[in-house]
Amino acid sequence: MAAKAFVRMLVVATSLGAAVAAPHAHAGELLVMTEELQPHSSLRDGQVVGTSTEFIESVLKEAGLEYRLDLRAWNAVMQTATTQNAVLVYPIGRTPEREAAFQWVGPLGTLEHRLYKLKRRTDLHPQVLADLRGHTIAVVPRDARQLYLLQQGFTPQTELLETTDNRQAMRLLSLGRVDYAPIATGSLDAYCRAEQLDCSQFEPTIPLGMKLTLYLAANPATPRETLERLRSAWTRLVENGTYQRIFKQAPPRD
Repeated sequence: MAAKAFVRMLVVATSLGAAVAAPHAHAGELLVMTEELQPHSSLRDGQVVGTSTEFIESVLKEAGLEYRLDLRAWNAVMQTATTQNAVLVYPIGRTPEREAAFQWVGPLGTLEHRLYKLKRRTDLHPQVLADLRGHTIAVVPRDARQLYLLQQGFTPQTELLETTDNRQAMRLLSLGRVDYAPIATGSLDAYCRAEQLDCSQFEPTIPLGMKLTLYLAANPATPRETLERLRSAWTRLVENGTYQRIFKQAPPRD
C-alpha cells in the first residue's frame, strides 16, 4: 500500500496560551508527529525533512502503512500523542517517566545538551549545574530537559521560562531575555541559520548532564499488528544497511 504524507507546520505560541486544533489522521492512516529538532526533523519548503524523518518514512513504507506526517511544537505533539489512539512520535527521549506512557519501537540515536549563554555575559561562568540557580533558563514544555531540570530542583516560571521551541529559545537568548538555553550538541548552527542569528554571539558552558536515547514511540492504544509490522520493518532496514546509510553510524543498543 502506498504511503501518503500530509505535512503541516503549526506554530504554537505556548507562552501566549494560544490554542490550535488537534491533528487527526484519516481512516486507515497512522498519525506520525514530530517537532523541529535538528538534524532529526525540520521543515524545508513545506516538507518535513531530516535524518530521522528519512528513516521513519522508510520504515513506514517498508511496513506498508499509510500515514500522515505532522510537525508541531513539542507540547502539542505530546498532548496529541497521549490523548489520541494510533499516534507515532519521533524523536522522543526514552526516560523513566515516559516508559509506561508509550510503546517503544526502535532507537534513532543519542542526544546530549550544553547550556549556551551570550558571549558578552562575562558575569556568567558556571562550573556545575547548581551554579545556574537564580538564573533564567529557556525550556520547552513537557520536554525531557524541562523534566530533568525540575528534578534537579529548579523553579518553574522564575528559573525555568517556557518557550515554544528551540528556535524561540535561541531568539530569547540572543535578546538577553533568558540567561541560558540548553541546546543539543551539533544543533546550534542549524538554529542560527533558521533564525538568521549570528552564532558567534553564543558560547557553550557546562553540559546539562543528561544523555538521552531517542526513539520512535507509539501511543499504547496502537494495534499490536501495527507495532509488529513497524518493528519487523525496522529490523529489515537495519539488516540491509539503510539505517547505517542514513545516520552514518550503527544504531544504538535498544
